[in-house]
Amino acid sequence: MAGMRSVGRLAASRLRGRSGDQSWTDVGEDWFRTLSEMKGAAMKLGQLASQYADVLPPGLAGPLAQLQRDAEARPYAEMKQVLDAQWSAPQWAMVRPLQPTALAAASIGQVHRTQLVDGREVVVKIRYPGVADSVDEDVLALGRLLRMGKLLPLDGKALDGLLDEVRARFKEETDYTRELAYLQAMTAHAAWPGVRYPVPVPALCTEGVLVTEWAPADSIETALDYAPEVRDQIGARLLGWLLQQVLVSGWVHADPHPGNFGFHADGGITVYDFGCVREVSEAHRVQMRRITGAVRGQDWTALHEAVHALGGLGRAADDAQARSALLDAMRPHYQALAAVGTDRLFAERPFDFGDARLMDDTRRVARQELVRWLRDYRPIPPLAFVGRALSGHYWMLRRLGARIDVPAVLDTIALPGY
Repeated sequence: MAGMRSVGRLAASRLRGRSGDQSWTDVGEDWFRTLSEMKGAAMKLGQLASQYADVLPPGLAGPLAQLQRDAEARPYAEMKQVLDAQWSAPQWAMVRPLQPTALAAASIGQVHRTQLVDGREVVVKIRYPGVADSVDEDVLALGRLLRMGKLLPLDGKALDGLLDEVRARFKEETDYTRELAYLQAMTAHAAWPGVRYPVPVPALCTEGVLVTEWAPADSIETALDYAPEVRDQIGARLLGWLLQQVLVSGWVHADPHPGNFGFHADGGITVYDFGCVREVSEAHRVQMRRITGAVRGQDWTALHEAVHALGGLGRAADDAQARSALLDAMRPHYQALAAVGTDRLFAERPFDFGDARLMDDTRRVARQELVRWLRDYRPIPPLAFVGRALSGHYWMLRRLGARIDVPAVLDTIALPGY
């Protein structure tokens, strides 16, 4: 297994005196080959691991990033068997023959185009056979790989919490009736100017099939050729939409793969794939709004208390006196991260997300503080996919080279209590 190979490669490379980056590259290639052969939740967990690129060695993060690519489509004959099991005769009577060539393929299902008998163009998302039944087994296997390969900087209890959250989200993602509900919830609660959602066809939606009206848009590769001011408009729209979800509505689209977004030359955005939507509690949103205000105002005490309220500090910090002592020790850490990261986001108006120094400098400072972080902090499983959303949107903004007045975007959002 990849976990055992990873341990062996690292040990052998140290004996041979190979560079750390080269040994991590070998490990990353092992993981990429193993995860590429696995389907469903396993491959998606590999994609989630690649979101930790900010703290992983570059040699390891690079191969894992390849897991963000599209999956290979399965033959239509195989997918039609799923449709036959999911659709009744009256439902089949609503659609014309599907195009046999898949429009797109991912880790859990693939999409085919067709037309309803009433003339509407639609896309039919069909779940792969057996995927729903494999989630527990896949997550268990990936948990073993993560522990043996020591891929993520988490202790056993923290990793268990993260895996529980991943398992719950991936089980939801294999249930297309839930995805339909999430699409409807996002449409109702996460509306944002210029952001468009596909219109579902509920009469054709089942546990293993999701049908929406055809909503074509340009890929991010095409959007890169838009005029700079259009890309800036798209970037500001993406950022405002994301912050509104995380801080206000609590309905977060947590699968920010560029392929799940379509772009328009008028600056609009179409959002696809609602299998991974995280509903964030009001209690968590309150603390994240506190963090937003604290970072903007450089109030490290308020930041520290909000992180504690979210459960992000170690058990020792449950005692107020110990927490105060930890704040004294961590204040330089907060200040150092802010100096290379959030201070720039608020001071440079507009901020150029195409400037790689933001992530490069933040990664450098974070790695310097990694040992302290592992000792004094712990992950917050309910917010794992919020972190995924934030990270994924950053990389889209960076790829677009968007220049955004971040404080102006934040001021457009009505934040309760601020």
